[in-house]
Amino acid sequence: MKVILLKDVGGVGQRGQVKDIADGYALNYLIPSGAAAQATPEKVAAHEAAQKKEGELKEAQQQELTEKVNSLEGGRIEISARATEKGGLFKSLGVADIQKSIQVQKNIDIPASAIGLEKPIKELGEHVVQLKTPGAQARLTVVVKESD
Repeated sequence: MKVILLKDVGGVGQRGQVKDIADGYALNYLIPSGAAAQATPEKVAAHEAAQKKEGELKEAQQQELTEKVNSLEGGRIEISARATEKGGLFKSLGVADIQKSIQVQKNIDIPASAIGLEKPIKELGEHVVQLKTPGAQARLTVVVKESD
C-alpha cells in the first residue's frame, strides 16, 4: 500500500515521502496514529503542490537572509558591558548578545546559527565576527565598550 508519511517514522522514512508499506502495518499502525495517509492520486498531487510551495517559500526566505547578511558586510555594532579595570568583562558576550544588538541597532533579524563566534567575547575592544549563510558571508565588527 502506498502512503504519504506525515511524520518521520524510524525505519520507514521521513515526513513528506511517498512509500510503499505493508498493508497491515499501514492500516493498523501508521494511518490510525496519524503518521501516514493513504496515497490516492489526489492526495499525492496535493502533497506535491504543497512540497513545491514549501520549497519556494524556503528559497525566498534564504534569499532574504542572504540579502540581510550582505547588508551587514563591514558594519559595526556597539555593545556596552560592565568591565574590570584591566578591561576584562564581568559577563562574557555570546551569540545571543550579538544577535540582540544587531536587531536593536540595525533592525535586522539574523538567526543565531548564522553568527560564527568561535568563543565568547571576554574583554573590551573591537572584535570581528563572521556571519555565514549558505549564500553569503560577511564580517561584522563588534565594539565592546565599558558601560557607565
